[in-house]
Amino acid sequence: MKKKVLVIVSIITSILLIAGGIFAYFYFRPPTQAEIEQYEKIVEQGDIFLSAKEYSEAILKYNESIKIVHTDHDAYSKIVDIYLTKNDFDSAIAVADKAQNSLSTSDSSLIYASIAQKYYNNSDFYNANINYEIAASLNSNSTVNLGLAKSNVLNEKIDRAETLLKKTFDDSTSDEATLLYAYIVGSEDNTKAVNILDDYTVINEEWNGYFDEYMSVLTSLNEDQIFNKAKLGRIYINNGYPTLAISILEPKVEELAQYVDGLYILGKAYLDSGDYDKAVETLLQSVSLLGYEDQKYWMLGRTYFYQDDLVNSITYYDRAVGYSGDDLEEELVKEYLHILISSNQTTKSQEVYSNIVKDVKEDWLYLIGVELYYNAQNNAKLNYYLGKLSEMDLQDNEKKEYLFWDIKQSLDNGEIEGLDSTLEILLSLDRFNPQYYWLKGLYDLEGGDKISAKNNFENALEYDLEGNISTEVEELLAQVE
Repeated sequence: MKKKVLVIVSIITSILLIAGGIFAYFYFRPPTQAEIEQYEKIVEQGDIFLSAKEYSEAILKYNESIKIVHTDHDAYSKIVDIYLTKNDFDSAIAVADKAQNSLSTSDSSLIYASIAQKYYNNSDFYNANINYEIAASLNSNSTVNLGLAKSNVLNEKIDRAETLLKKTFDDSTSDEATLLYAYIVGSEDNTKAVNILDDYTVINEEWNGYFDEYMSVLTSLNEDQIFNKAKLGRIYINNGYPTLAISILEPKVEELAQYVDGLYILGKAYLDSGDYDKAVETLLQSVSLLGYEDQKYWMLGRTYFYQDDLVNSITYYDRAVGYSGDDLEEELVKEYLHILISSNQTTKSQEVYSNIVKDVKEDWLYLIGVELYYNAQNNAKLNYYLGKLSEMDLQDNEKKEYLFWDIKQSLDNGEIEGLDSTLEILLSLDRFNPQYYWLKGLYDLEGGDKISAKNNFENALEYDLEGNISTEVEELLAQVE
């Protein structure tokens, strides 16, 4: 009996080994010339869909090409890029994980680096760091080392970043790596940072301004240590490294008690790094001191909003606007009014808007007014600001927004006569504008053409990379399917 079992086991093992060998041969053998040509042809077809932003069709083609040649990074990389364009990180990581089984470690490393960079661009430095670590474990190169160093700095792993930045970098990364290394060194030793900058020749001239700015600050420092740290801290937060500002200012927090510059910069650094409790505490300390009134109230308003404290947020945004006077910044107004609009603070938003629009006669403010009064269903004021905008010489982006609201209101009122020509103008400004396809779908529904409406709603979803209109369009699509 035992002999029979052993024979059966041997036979099964042999079959599995043979099957595995056959699979390995076909899986790992180099592709034939015919397969390469077929692969390249299908990838080109995918590229055509990609250039037309028909992302779903492009992904289908790239997946089809992978079945023919699964060892080339091109198709995998493009699929990942599409998912990242749509901020679909789960799908991008799933493809990267799958690609590891087929690609070289260097190619896989670059795919994970692209995922890490997208996280970094979205200010998710924790997940950026994780994916740069994966990339580095597969293959160490200049792009990965720089990305990992930057994410380490923003995750307060500054010593690790400094070690990485001592490596050799290529021409495309050397300038940024050297400057960041100088930033880190300069947080403790100004003279050494100056020497680093003196000994380095900038490769890409676009970085000259950053090097000159930092050298100017380093050579302007004096015996006042708090003054020095505040100047350096400002450089760090303005160039995207709030953790460096915190590292030099936080140990001196007691000495900053009567120094508004330092308190404001430290508070802003806490805000930018996501430590909202410390940001509020520090910025409130700065309120009792003269200076930076509009800026510190603005940052307090923003911080309280991030803490879901709308009452305090509104209080400090009001103060920021009030102290700005004639120097009222467009960014502040847009930020505050859109917070009020998104929070359904209809009465307050109209009050704030009415006060500002008395003195500011700009297209960007009128566009906010159109959105505000559309949401408030105040047709008189909506039409008033639409009329103002129709008389202005608008840039393409402003014209797109104006036409969107103008068409939207006409559709809401059932006024579709002549609207097709206005829709054509909107399309001519941007053929990938998801708002156009949303409106065109609504126009088609008004005309009873459900098939065309469905196609346009599907295009709206395909092009809506930020997800701004997806909820409304998905509801409409459900009605016509």
